[in-house]
Amino acid sequence: MLRSKIMTVLALILAGGLLAGCKTGTTPPPPQIFATDAYQPLNLNARRLEIIDNWQMPVADPYIGYRVSPLPSNILADWASHVLRPAGGSGEIIFDMKRVAVTMTDLPNKVGIDGLLTDQQSRKITAEIKVKIMWLQPVGGTQASADLSASHSITIRESATANEVNKVVNEAMKGALIRLDSQTRKELAKIDRIILR
Repeated sequence: MLRSKIMTVLALILAGGLLAGCKTGTTPPPPQIFATDAYQPLNLNARRLEIIDNWQMPVADPYIGYRVSPLPSNILADWASHVLRPAGGSGEIIFDMKRVAVTMTDLPNKVGIDGLLTDQQSRKITAEIKVKIMWLQPVGGTQASADLSASHSITIRESATANEVNKVVNEAMKGALIRLDSQTRKELAKIDRIILR
């Protein structure tokens, strides 16, 4: 009887210790690469926006875009639907995604004592975006197009953790998106009557 009570108490202590040692953490939300408040919409002289995804992302080295959440093409489509806002009575804007790649490549290591004693930059993350924006306006028979490309690279030290690598991937994608946004505004401003004031 005493032995069973002692065993019960020990089992409760052990179970309590195991429960106390467990951390029930919440899954962090996915990183916000594209935030709508960071980009001012452009009111365009078109009735509709069509987004075409012509990029088939490879699932092989050096491509790592398929591991990014949300997918790079989804981030770019969200950006396009927020920034390229149709506000006209006729016409169409076609946003064609030609390439939305995120790659990770190895960098050459330093040789000698310096290479052994330092935490070197061992990999490079590059986000690359290539798109074509076409404006088809039947009123007046106006057509225009712009081929745009933007990229952003960041290096990672060899001792970086998986979380640090994910953070750099997101920063590279964000940097490429900022550059594409700037280039889009500059190129569309050159096209007569496409932006409604």
